[in-house]
Amino acid sequence: MDLTNIPIMAALKQRLGWLNHNQSVITENISQADTPGYRAKELDKQEFSGLVEELSGGKTSSVQMRSGNARHMDLSGGTVGNYRISEAKGREESPNGNSVVLEEEMMTLANNQMEYGMVINLYKKNLGLLKKAIGKDSGR
Repeated sequence: MDLTNIPIMAALKQRLGWLNHNQSVITENISQADTPGYRAKELDKQEFSGLVEELSGGKTSSVQMRSGNARHMDLSGGTVGNYRISEAKGREESPNGNSVVLEEEMMTLANNQMEYGMVINLYKKNLGLLKKAIGKDSGR
């Protein structure tokens, strides 16, 4: 049985994917906090309507990478999965042109981790309900 055929499980899987990609963007921002001229990035918010369209087969997955140097690769623009990465707006800029504020990034990272934990718990609860419904509950 493929759990992604169940809409709630497919939606939870998509949310986990978005949170995973968001974690990558946040950690890249943190790692570039001292790089002169680096502009903080953010993953566009996941919209419910886009999730429904994705689950109905309306979108395809693509990954585009850009590099500032032939020997470097990073997620500095384009898309990751089906999600668009853009420059974070409204950030204060340091004298060297860097727009990463570590305190904001750490708060965003903590929020992302809490959301990830919540979605994992929802996934486990739904899996438990499915097991109970088919009579395979171990009584825990």
